[in-house]
Amino acid sequence: MFALFKRSKNNETLQKCSNEQQFDFDDSIALKILAAIKKEFGLDYSKQEYITMRKIERFALKNEIYDFQQLHNMLASSPKLKERLINMLTVGETYFYRELGHMEILAEFMQQNPVHNILCAPSSSGEEVYSILLYLQENMQETLSVTLVGIDLNSDAVNAAQQGCYSQRSISLLPLEIVQKYFKNDNSKFCIDSSIKCRASFRQCNIFDKSLMQLGTFEVIFSRNMLIYFNDKQKKEALANLRALLADGGILFIGHADISFHPEGFEKIYSPKGSYLKKI
Repeated sequence: MFALFKRSKNNETLQKCSNEQQFDFDDSIALKILAAIKKEFGLDYSKQEYITMRKIERFALKNEIYDFQQLHNMLASSPKLKERLINMLTVGETYFYRELGHMEILAEFMQQNPVHNILCAPSSSGEEVYSILLYLQENMQETLSVTLVGIDLNSDAVNAAQQGCYSQRSISLLPLEIVQKYFKNDNSKFCIDSSIKCRASFRQCNIFDKSLMQLGTFEVIFSRNMLIYFNDKQKKEALANLRALLADGGILFIGHADISFHPEGFEKIYSPKGSYLKKI
């Protein structure tokens, strides 16, 4: 009730700001926008419909669009506007050395198996990719041949990952000696050293695009906290795509809450440090 009242009051304020401009944010049209996003990108916001529609409403106003039908029409004809909307909806918070147990499992796996290519999907703003490289650099021998590829739907995140500069908060879990060794303080930003940065590449990519298979083959894939945005059908499709990218016997790390079923074509391996999926 309060949220509805607050929204109504905000709209009244907006109406007073302009006697000429009419605002028409019809939620039935917003649902069409969400359906189009789900169809093209697999992003399912059905559990957060109201919150997501309000985000889209704020996005429209920021771009001087005053009704959902106008936004719907413009999204169909403007890839740039669509990209900005997707970037806004897919902003995620991450940080270095998140779920360190998975990296410990990776190091153990690499002691028994040759690993040359690792994929992070999604890679967000690069913290996970660089975390893996830092961990391997500090804890493994002869890891210079390992390269990482990060993919993300959010073009802003991809650009940030390519720059490799982070806030104090992002690096707060890193040991001080790691920060001092591999980061340069640049105007309150901490920028990753080129010796680590040169072993990572990033690109904008949709997990459901056919072009995904052009990435190549990977012995290890990290895909943590991406599947939570999909329904079960889309989760199975995304997992099948990731499996196709995995080398035989390769392993896949996913988030704790990503799926509630056993994925086809994988064996689930349990470890005191965490669990992962092995391609069978």
